[in-house]
Amino acid sequence: MSIEKFLKSDFTPDENTRNEIEKLHQEGKSLTGVQLKKADMRGAKLVNADLQNADLTRADFSGASMYGVNLEGANLFKANFEGANLKAANLKNCDCLGTDFSGTKLNNAEWGAEHKVINEKDAEKAFAEGNREKALEKYKEAEDIYRALKISMQAQTLGEDVGKMFIREMIVKRKQMPKFSPIRFVSKLAHITTGYGEKIGNILYSVITVLIFCALIYGINGVVYQDRILGFFVEDVAEYGYLRTFGNLFYFSVVVFSTVGFGEIVPLGFLNKMVMIFEGMTGGLILSIFIIAVYKQLMDR
Repeated sequence: MSIEKFLKSDFTPDENTRNEIEKLHQEGKSLTGVQLKKADMRGAKLVNADLQNADLTRADFSGASMYGVNLEGANLFKANFEGANLKAANLKNCDCLGTDFSGTKLNNAEWGAEHKVINEKDAEKAFAEGNREKALEKYKEAEDIYRALKISMQAQTLGEDVGKMFIREMIVKRKQMPKFSPIRFVSKLAHITTGYGEKIGNILYSVITVLIFCALIYGINGVVYQDRILGFFVEDVAEYGYLRTFGNLFYFSVVVFSTVGFGEIVPLGFLNKMVMIFEGMTGGLILSIFIIAVYKQLMDR
């Protein structure tokens, strides 16, 4: 059987299309570039099929068995994959706008570098070319895709993939905001410091950074400890040394950050009091995010 008719842009699927496509696949032929717009492919058996750059616009693949299928570069606009098996599928650079992934098995699917969909890449290209209107449109499309995938993956408890899709959703959402808006700045800060609450490594780095930074600030103005003043510019530092002084300041920083508040060390000056308030509030927030992130990681296992 020839594949030529399926490669024509004006090909119109009929009731025999599914069986013919399955037969071509069984014969070992590549299905790259096939035109299956609006095709009824329900329950199709296309395990490890090569469907690169295929046009599957509005096609119905519900219940299809497509383990390991290669869909790289395919157009999946409003295609129906409800209940289909797409485990280990290659979904790099697919246009998934409006695609129905309800109940779709997406375990170990490949999405490419950083899980970026083609719509987000198109948005970045448009923005680089100065076409802000098109960029915002593509970012919005990407946001809708990430949200749909996130919801589908949540139902399958694919925690790690859910987290990655959530991060991408938040990134494209941020890029739709005015460049110098306060909300965009806060969103970027949340991305860097906590990975939007999904990256434990980022959270730990943020904890260490805040602890060291605040300890250094406390050392500038000094703090009262028992009957002496701890600081980098006081006479005591010559006797106790910078390392021991910093150790005590770091201890104080940990106490403030964790909101334990023993009260044995008291800040000196307006600056240190403001830093103490900042660190206490920041510590409570970051520790809450950290606990939630760890809980999600454990629950996913």
